[in-house]
Amino acid sequence: MAKEKIRFTITSADLSTAYSFDCRKWIRHLAANGLKTDDLHRLTGGRFPAGKLFVLDMLEFLRKTDIHLDRFLAGRGGLLPDDHLSIEFASVRQLLHSEFPELVARLAEGEQAKKVIKRRPGTVDLSPLSPLTKKR
Repeated sequence: MAKEKIRFTITSADLSTAYSFDCRKWIRHLAANGLKTDDLHRLTGGRFPAGKLFVLDMLEFLRKTDIHLDRFLAGRGGLLPDDHLSIEFASVRQLLHSEFPELVARLAEGEQAKKVIKRRPGTVDLSPLSPLTKKR
């Protein structure tokens, strides 16, 4: 049975070129070795990693084995500043839940710890802001 692909797409700003490739091998590498857990946490939450270093590392990792990706990037001079990057978040979640449940549990624990909101005791004086709330 064929494994489901995790599609990563690079689209130019003017939509003239687009290329999709499978980044499953990269995500498995990160999860198996415990690398870039902050980026994996963002991906499982449906958000794209904050830094471009995640994408650049992925491209370097995958272009060694995917000649079509290497040819695409060489033909256009690599990633361009106005490229649109997208990834299938549901496929990343599915892969991590099925093959790396301990990592998902660790990410979930970290996520719950971040949701704790500490409130200051007492009240805050908002009277200095009252002139800013009046309509003009």
